[in-house]
Amino acid sequence: MKRVMGGVVTVALAFVVMALSASPARAESVELCRFDASVLPEISGLAASAIHDDVVWAHNDSGGGALLYAIDTQTCDVLATLTIRGISVRDPEALAAGTASDGTPVLWWGDIGDNTGERRYVEIHNIPEPVELRDADVRATTYRIRREPPEDAEALLADGDRLWMIGKGLTSGTVWHLPHPLPADGTARAVSVGVEEGLVTDAAMRPGGGYAVRDYTEVRIYAGLPPGDLIDRMPLPAQVQGEAMTWTTDGSALIIASEGDDRLLLVPVDVAATPSPTATPSPTATPSPTATSPSPTASPAPTVVSVLDPVDRVGSFAVMALGIGAGVFVLSIVGVVVISRARRHT
Repeated sequence: MKRVMGGVVTVALAFVVMALSASPARAESVELCRFDASVLPEISGLAASAIHDDVVWAHNDSGGGALLYAIDTQTCDVLATLTIRGISVRDPEALAAGTASDGTPVLWWGDIGDNTGERRYVEIHNIPEPVELRDADVRATTYRIRREPPEDAEALLADGDRLWMIGKGLTSGTVWHLPHPLPADGTARAVSVGVEEGLVTDAAMRPGGGYAVRDYTEVRIYAGLPPGDLIDRMPLPAQVQGEAMTWTTDGSALIIASEGDDRLLLVPVDVAATPSPTATPSPTATPSPTATSPSPTASPAPTVVSVLDPVDRVGSFAVMALGIGAGVFVLSIVGVVVISRARRHT
């Protein structure tokens, strides 16, 4: 029995080593500040203010109410709380800064989560960004969005008033484009325009061009508008449940947050932005890094990644699958051993 158990442990360790070796090293990051986790226990979306320097807007996951919070990125103090009147949020998962059709800065708030895959309609709320940072009750313009078939989503992208969503499938997610302009009657049908890798938890348009898509372990950088061209991918810092992301003002770094983690982190991105000939200038202004933040460095124009390195081809989903497989394997063998011993003693 000892030999059997020794062999089991050896094989299990081999699986774990495979998973760890396939996973790229974690990215370096700068801790900007720590926020009050009792107010923001489950951050699920971030969007940098288009009006106020060093401010990001944030919201909690489902159960957090119809509330948006303005956070100082240098201190993590909550500078204002917006109570959105006239709506009932079900599963809010994403936030993006953009404009209304008249160019007015707004926050696009996506109540787009659908864990059970049964919502006929999801909702996106258009909320004017306040010029003055103070607690206030505000009204939103709400658009009902139909996705066929229904699919869970946690990522919303805004280029002005043009919007995209990305699904959170286990192995892949649909990229949807919303009608532009959005219909006056408030109801629209999302159109599938591409496919993204699995487990997407957020996405953000990049100042200067392109966009980023994150999952729980890595971020992918794209050129152009969705569905864009993949130009790079990089690991993210370890987080409990990383679901929120936005860009800094110059597009040189990402600001990320996680459920169950009170840190606001800055992650430098060395890949240059890629302006698209069809892209409209983004009105989104994002907070400047603090004095400890790395300064932007010049990068050569990126090329589209057509062939990825072996580690990159593995992808974060495969890494997670290997880890899960190793765990299931170990538990299965332990179960067999326990049952065998129990039968021998009966």
